[in-house]
Amino acid sequence: MSNSKETTVPITVTEVSSESEADSHGYDGEVIHQPDYTVVVPVVSDLFDDDTGINPRRFLQTAIALADDNDGHVVILGIAAVADETTAEQVREYTRSDNGDEKERSVPEIVTKRQTQLTEIVNVAEDIDPEVSVQALVRVVTDTTQGILAALDNGSGTAVLLLRGTGFEESWLLGKSTIDTVIDEAECDVFVENVGVREGADALYVPDVEGHTVASLAESDAETIASILLPVGTGPHAALASEAARAVAVAFDASVTVLHVISPDASGKERSDARDLLTFAEYVLGPEVESETELHEASDPTAAIIEEAQNHDFTSIGSPEQKFRLRDLVFKPVQETLVGEKDVTVLMGREADRTMRSLYYRYTRAMEKSDTDEQPE
Repeated sequence: MSNSKETTVPITVTEVSSESEADSHGYDGEVIHQPDYTVVVPVVSDLFDDDTGINPRRFLQTAIALADDNDGHVVILGIAAVADETTAEQVREYTRSDNGDEKERSVPEIVTKRQTQLTEIVNVAEDIDPEVSVQALVRVVTDTTQGILAALDNGSGTAVLLLRGTGFEESWLLGKSTIDTVIDEAECDVFVENVGVREGADALYVPDVEGHTVASLAESDAETIASILLPVGTGPHAALASEAARAVAVAFDASVTVLHVISPDASGKERSDARDLLTFAEYVLGPEVESETELHEASDPTAAIIEEAQNHDFTSIGSPEQKFRLRDLVFKPVQETLVGEKDVTVLMGREADRTMRSLYYRYTRAMEKSDTDEQPE
């Protein structure tokens, strides 16, 4: 990747009806929805409005890890919300015009401000992992939630990473209603990361960085992800959570603990299936990742997972089919849900087609065939 300080972040505007050509283009005029893997990170305008500095490594670490694991790239989608369609049309005219000073006067200040801020983020991010391209795009919308959905590709080559803050004002990161809607309606893989509250070099916001919106890499080069918890179940998103855990583990040379919780009165068949599930998760993690498996007995699986998460720096879980309990790990403040003193970052994954990925079915069929082949005639 080769970014420069002169690079300008492009602007697109959500069309009322069909998508325009401008809506399909990203950084440096390249088509945003490439055949390869694209991790889209939507950010709302207020994220950049505080006078503290954004830590680019903390801000992009998971997105870069996911993209790197899939030989893809990251697109930072800066959302600039305008009051009405009239203003949006004004910005459309701006993107089509080449009239110098008149062009500059025709666009709202919020749009050019987002361009400047995202350009700074990209210029700093290029040093985080030179092997992963980080691009940026300002998208002007009248509705944040619908604007995000309209920007996402319907193909399997796109994933969206939604950042959920803990300890920050609600407007700084995406709200629960927006996240829930994207989880339910987006036709691509969805990740939700509760970034937690870390201090020092691992904080999302680095205090007093001389009035700049982006912290220097010197302020953000430390990292504390050494252990990852991967709770797995029989739900349809366990494989995606396993893949995400692998990506983060490889990026930070972290170990992974694969956890499955069963009822104390589980049958022999349920215990056997649980062991197969743990084996499958290890299979997805692959030989590059140091991992171990744990089978716990508990009458309340959620409580057991929360307790174990306190012993790890990062937790990757599949989205539950119901909108409560395990989603509390993301939507409730981490320090309330995880009652220990240690902060935990939680990543929740929801797969696009909700079928636990064909990899799982190929694996289980292979296991069943192996068992059949070993049976005497």
